[in-house]
Amino acid sequence: MAERRRSSGASGGNPGCILWLAAFVVVLLLFVLNWGKIKGTLERTNFNEIVRTQRGLDPARPREVAPVAPAPKVDPDPAFKAPGPGAKAPASALTDVPANPQPAAAPKAGAEQASQGQLSGQGAAPAKPEAVPVKFRPASLFFVRIDDDGIIVRQEVRRNIPSSDSPLTDALAALLKGPTEDELRKKLISLLPQGTKLLAVQVRGSTAFLNFNEAFMYNHYGIEGYAGQLKQVVYTATSFPSVQDVQILIEGDRHDYLGGEGVYIGKPLSRNSF
Repeated sequence: MAERRRSSGASGGNPGCILWLAAFVVVLLLFVLNWGKIKGTLERTNFNEIVRTQRGLDPARPREVAPVAPAPKVDPDPAFKAPGPGAKAPASALTDVPANPQPAAAPKAGAEQASQGQLSGQGAAPAKPEAVPVKFRPASLFFVRIDDDGIIVRQEVRRNIPSSDSPLTDALAALLKGPTEDELRKKLISLLPQGTKLLAVQVRGSTAFLNFNEAFMYNHYGIEGYAGQLKQVVYTATSFPSVQDVQILIEGDRHDYLGGEGVYIGKPLSRNSF
């Protein structure tokens, strides 16, 4: 009974194995017949390389790594470097350098001397301005002297003063500065009030219009002091041949009287007015 079952089982299993074997042979035949197409497909999809890379089957071949952009090369020298023969200059260099560069201007002599002084460790000596010679001219200035009797005496002084294009202004400016030390030793003084300033000088015809500040209006020597200061100004101004008389102005205005003592200055004064 047992032998019958084994024989029936063996006979029932043979058809299944034959079918599997037949199927495998068919697949194998199809694989062999289509091997060219399968191989082309594998090559196009890089299947072999992907399998080798993942499994590490080909250690001799390096893995493909995504290319990394090289870091920009920094040249320590900011000057433009010419490209080698056959090489093209980068676009940045072509745009930075002019097509026809002009030659640099030659340094001036002063700059060369300064640079040589710095290289030698010595500071360049500053250029000294040329001294302009001062011209002088003789002038007649009038001061006063008080004698032993207390009488005010007019005194002429000849002096060399700096000269400019306005000789009358130069003479009056020297008069306002007062006597020199040598003239003071000769007991010469000035009766012009302290703080007197000459604001403007203008000559019209033979009359000199002299504009003083308000300090000219006050003299603490009284009426003799007013007369003395007017004589100093009028005589000094009329020492020029072109000036015959003087009109006194105070802050640009004409006044009839000088100070509270009533010295008349409402018209031009000459030497004959005293």
